[in-house]
Amino acid sequence: CEHLTCGKVNPNAKVVVDHAAPSAIVVDADSGFAHPAIDAGFDLLIESAKKNGCAAMSIRNSYNCGVLGFHSERIAKAGMTGLGFTNAPASIMPVGGNKSIIGTNPFSVAVPDGKGGVAFVLDQSASVVAKSEIKMHAQAGRSIPEGWAYDADGNPTTDADAAMKGSMAPVGGYKGFGAGLLVEVFAAVMAGATLSQDASPFAGTAGGPPRTGQFFFAASPDVFSPDVFGDRIQTLTSSIVAQEGAHLSGSERVSARAAHEVNGVEVSVALLEKIQAI
Repeated sequence: CEHLTCGKVNPNAKVVVDHAAPSAIVVDADSGFAHPAIDAGFDLLIESAKKNGCAAMSIRNSYNCGVLGFHSERIAKAGMTGLGFTNAPASIMPVGGNKSIIGTNPFSVAVPDGKGGVAFVLDQSASVVAKSEIKMHAQAGRSIPEGWAYDADGNPTTDADAAMKGSMAPVGGYKGFGAGLLVEVFAAVMAGATLSQDASPFAGTAGGPPRTGQFFFAASPDVFSPDVFGDRIQTLTSSIVAQEGAHLSGSERVSARAAHEVNGVEVSVALLEKIQAI
C-alpha cells in the first residue's frame, strides 16, 4: 500500500486501549490502520456488553476501516446487537450549501438471530452511491446518472470529473445529510477523531494521515429481551423474505461471500502484482 510509504498510514503504529469506564472502551490507533485498533478493543467491548448489558467503543486517529458491516457483523456473531459508525473525508455538502462538510459516513447495524448466527447486516452510507463509483466513471471517461452528485458550485452534474471536484448527493436529500451528521457526531466528535471537513483524502498520497474515527455499540439481547428476542427477530425477518421479490439487507453479500470462498475473487493482474509487491 503506497499509503504506508507516503505518510498517510503509520506502519509502526502503537495502539493504545483505555478501559475508561465499565461500559466504555477508548482506542487510539496512532494514525495506523483501523482494523488492528478495532481488534485491540473488541474483546473488551463484548465482555463489557455481556456484563453490563451494553457497551461502547470509540477509535480515534485511524485510517479507513474498509467495510463497516464486517466489524458490526463480528459483534452480532458474538451474540450482541451491533451498531457501527465511521466518518470519512468530506464529500457531502449540506442541502442548499456549496461546500462539503461531512463524508459519506456509513452506519451499520448487525443483529444476531438468537441461535448463534446472524439475522442480518445493514450497511449503508449517507450518499446516493459510493464515491468510488464516480471515480471509476471518471477514469473511464463516462458520464454519471442524474442525482448522483454536484459540481464545485453546488449545481447538479452528470460530469464525473466535475463531480470529483464537487460533492456527493446525499441519499434522500436532507434526511441523508442528517444521517451522515449523526455518524459525524459519534465517529468524529465523540471519538475525538478529526472532523470530516479537516481530514485528508483517502485517495492519493497528499495530506498526511486522515485521522478519522469509528464508534461501535454492543447491546446484549440476553439482558434486554431474553425471553422474546429470538422469536421476535425470526418473525421480523421471515415477514420480509416471505414477500416475493423482497430480501434482507446484506443477504446478497452473504451469497457473494460464500461463492468467493469456493471460487476465489477475480482481480486484475495489475492489482495482484501491486499486492504481491507489498
